[in-house]
Amino acid sequence: MLKHRHIPLILSLAVLLSASLLLGSCSTIEQVIQPKATATLPPVQQTSKLIIAEGRVVPKESTNLFFTTSGEVNEVLVKEGDQVNEGAPLARLGDREPYEATLATAQLEQLSAQQQLDDLKEKAAISSSQADLTRLAAENALSEAQEQLAAIDTDETQNRIDDARKAVTDVQDELKDAQDAFDKYKDLDPDNANRKDAEDKLKEVQDRYDHLVRERDRLIRDLELARVKVKDTQTSLDQAQREADARKDGPDPDQLALAQARLKNAQAGVTAAQAALDRLDLLAPYAGKIVKVDLVVGERILPSQTVMVLADFSAWYVETTDLTENEVVRISTDQKVKIIPDALPEVTMTGTVESINEGYVERAGDITYTARILIAQPDPLLRWGMTVEVHFEE
Repeated sequence: MLKHRHIPLILSLAVLLSASLLLGSCSTIEQVIQPKATATLPPVQQTSKLIIAEGRVVPKESTNLFFTTSGEVNEVLVKEGDQVNEGAPLARLGDREPYEATLATAQLEQLSAQQQLDDLKEKAAISSSQADLTRLAAENALSEAQEQLAAIDTDETQNRIDDARKAVTDVQDELKDAQDAFDKYKDLDPDNANRKDAEDKLKEVQDRYDHLVRERDRLIRDLELARVKVKDTQTSLDQAQREADARKDGPDPDQLALAQARLKNAQAGVTAAQAALDRLDLLAPYAGKIVKVDLVVGERILPSQTVMVLADFSAWYVETTDLTENEVVRISTDQKVKIIPDALPEVTMTGTVESINEGYVERAGDITYTARILIAQPDPLLRWGMTVEVHFEE
């Protein structure tokens, strides 16, 4: 009975054991098979580090030339194929008189402003010298006044003044007595002897009194004048010193700033007028060959209208057209390359990566970059715009 009762349990354990064995065998099989699959199907390895890109042949430099102002063509000084130097005149527009008149007016104003500034500085220098002379004269005058005051402002002078004051006081009493004596006889006949004696006495005392007063006042006045002169000369010296200090640094700051502003404005006017006149001339920005001329005398030209093409063929370059983001990170400046022109498949040239453009261009969904490559020894048959194949070796 017990065995029968445990049969289902035994069967269940057997099933579980079988399942475990089956899973374990499958895992074992998988572990065994996996290495075989890796061994029979290895991942694809890149066997070549060669990057191939397309490019176009371009000159060292090329520029579409145009006037920046409108006008009628007055002169065409070059033709296609001409070699020109930097700064060479290529074409000129007419109707120059208004521009030349404006420039002449601006130059006259500049000259006037410059003269005003020069005069201001020159006068300031003269004023500074004059102020220094005035200061020196004031110093001398003060020194003389101080010497005069020192000579007169002494104990002796003060004693003389005191004595003069006392003498005036004494005579003033005598004068009062003489006046009282005369008053007794003033109503008598003018020929009265007593009256005449009293009158003569009064006059004599009055004259002496007046003389003593004048002497006293002179002594006081001389001393006071000496003191006032020192004070005045000191004031004059202070003023002269302030004037000299103000002039030593040049013109008055406000006047100088105004004159400088006028000159600066005049110079800007000349620059603007000259620039306007210069815009009537088309000049070569660098030495090169005139590749295209697209204007004639008498033609009306609009600003920014291409009228000539200038190129510098002193060196040849290749600029790539399809270098992708995955490829550009694998190249660098100074890297050597091989160049094969499509039109000359038998020709292989070498070059050096000179620069890689920081910007990008999206072409057909791809992000592409331009590498500029200097061709070492360009084939004589190369032409502007030819397509080439560029081989970059890592």
